[in-house]
Amino acid sequence: MYRLFYDYETNGDVLFVVIDPEKKVTKTVSNGNVTAIYSGEELVGINLFEISSSVKIKSHGIIFAPSEKLLSAINPVLLNAGLPALEEPKSSGYRVLRIKKLEEHPLDEKAQIVTLSDGKEDYTTVSWYSNLREGMQVVSAMDGCILIDGTLFHKGMLKNIAHDVSLCGANELKIESPSKGAFVPEGYQDGEDFFYATHE
Repeated sequence: MYRLFYDYETNGDVLFVVIDPEKKVTKTVSNGNVTAIYSGEELVGINLFEISSSVKIKSHGIIFAPSEKLLSAINPVLLNAGLPALEEPKSSGYRVLRIKKLEEHPLDEKAQIVTLSDGKEDYTTVSWYSNLREGMQVVSAMDGCILIDGTLFHKGMLKNIAHDVSLCGANELKIESPSKGAFVPEGYQDGEDFFYATHE
């Protein structure tokens, strides 16, 4: 997985390609307006300067699902710099899951243990959102997802409870919403990718 970030007001005319934000950077190699970032010999990121000369980007921050048009403008720049082209992502890392069960957390009275399903597999997590109801759909960041702040979500244990996924509010999905709780999607099938859904 990789993630694109662009915010002209904050960072200037630079498109950031984040491939592995957890690897220690050991060297950078610049070729024109492209800087490749390595950890050892592994490519972990790319900075494309003056990207507006190739494509106009209106995003302010994370780009969850880059379009084919955007990638077709970026890839010639990468290839000219001797770097591999970016493949069109098959997944955004964010999926729509349905809540199967809610339980009180034994160690935190404000938290709930949440069991969710994609229709085939069950997941467990801990959440402090107050609007959760059994049967409702939510959007979850899956294991290995690059989040809005550029960090990776890893499944693990949280207060002795399995933390397989991370439930998302509207702000984490860059959606304007008056709700402060978990974001509730509409028109999705259980298990669909939130940003690459196949429905109309």
